[in-house]
Amino acid sequence: MPTPLAEPYWVCWNQSLAERMQLPLVANADILGVMAGTALFQGHEPIAQKYAGHQFGGWNPGLGDGRGLLLGEWLDPSGVYWEMHLKGAGKTPYSRFGDGRAVLRSSIREFLGSEALHGLGAPTTRALALAGSTEAVYRETLETGATLMRVASSHIRFGHFEWLAHRQDIDQLKALTAFTIKHHFPQCQDNADPIVSLLRAVIEQTAQMIAYWMAYGFVHGVMNTDNMSIVGETFDYGPYAFLDQTRPNAVYNHTDAEGRYAFNQQPSVAFWNLQRLAQALAPLTDSQLLAAAVSDFDQCHRKHYYELLNQRLGGSSERPIEPELLDEWLALLAAEGKDFHTPFRRLANLPLTEWPGLKDDFIDAPRFAAWCARILTQTEADETERQRQMLASNPVTVARSHHLQAVIDAAQTGNFGPLESFFAALQDPFTERAEWARWHQPPAAAAPAPILSCSS
Repeated sequence: MPTPLAEPYWVCWNQSLAERMQLPLVANADILGVMAGTALFQGHEPIAQKYAGHQFGGWNPGLGDGRGLLLGEWLDPSGVYWEMHLKGAGKTPYSRFGDGRAVLRSSIREFLGSEALHGLGAPTTRALALAGSTEAVYRETLETGATLMRVASSHIRFGHFEWLAHRQDIDQLKALTAFTIKHHFPQCQDNADPIVSLLRAVIEQTAQMIAYWMAYGFVHGVMNTDNMSIVGETFDYGPYAFLDQTRPNAVYNHTDAEGRYAFNQQPSVAFWNLQRLAQALAPLTDSQLLAAAVSDFDQCHRKHYYELLNQRLGGSSERPIEPELLDEWLALLAAEGKDFHTPFRRLANLPLTEWPGLKDDFIDAPRFAAWCARILTQTEADETERQRQMLASNPVTVARSHHLQAVIDAAQTGNFGPLESFFAALQDPFTERAEWARWHQPPAAAAPAPILSCSS
């Protein structure tokens, strides 16, 4: 059961998500009671899940929900299931030496980060509600306690399968696999080998998720197998960040000294994690068929990745831009340390005839000019459609670290106005509005890259 939170108060209620779930549009005292751990939804019986995982490549069998509870699932009137998970709900059997609490700082980061990715179209868990309290929680310093209501189509992680395989509990492994297929991948049930079919479906959805991360400059920061969702949703927002400067090897998690989870390593880490999932499923079917399925990940990821970049740079779906040119654009940005986001948006705002004039923005002007001359022959022929597509694919508002910190700083003084404003802008990231102008700005050129911890 949840541990009650002292003197709770509302911080944020995701009205658009509540409408999608067909829940009350206005947060009320009953729901605040659930957020505070003093009430439950009717019919819900909270559980703390047990799982294991590979953390920074090392096996850890001692994992589980140490500060969150799966409250239950909600079936909305349209027939869609939503699992509701309360983060910061208090100690569980898997808390080890932790206090089971969440803090306002990290809860705001997850609330805004998950909704930012959703606004970009990326597969992700969602944040429904955020409550603060007067309870003091100690991290590096004393901080404000909070709870976050996360919703997802599933909270099953790769680590659940790894735990049962590690225990050689084949009956439970079969049961979990059958449950996953029935409820999340029913299209696999009638396949000749449903388990291999399941793995291929997970590979497809994971590849799509990673493609969004790479195409939009998102660094997850802690891609342990226990943080990998079986349905391919971005899961567990800790030391994440969106790139500012285009740095392929960017690392923001201060505990990742070797750069295992650097931005450019994310596809290979996803592949490695899928190998671990395949190993966990191996007691149930032919391991060679599972290995063959995982070998398709890179091709699958590249397909989704280049589709997204093609869209962002104005190519048509019928005659997409050559991958070499898509790669060259990002290589050009990286070579000169350009911002990752604003150059895309600038191209979107300009007619094609003005693209060559941007060469003066680059130190290596001939390199840009050569790239520009080639890509202009491969963009969407209809100028109106090309610009519409690019403006709808290149965000003007990004959940940049300096904006997140400004929102957190204000919230810790009791001012939630910036949070509400930034949240609104992130829900509509492709639209420029005067009242959101501050959220459109990149950090100052001299601003240091953020250094984040897992408690972030």
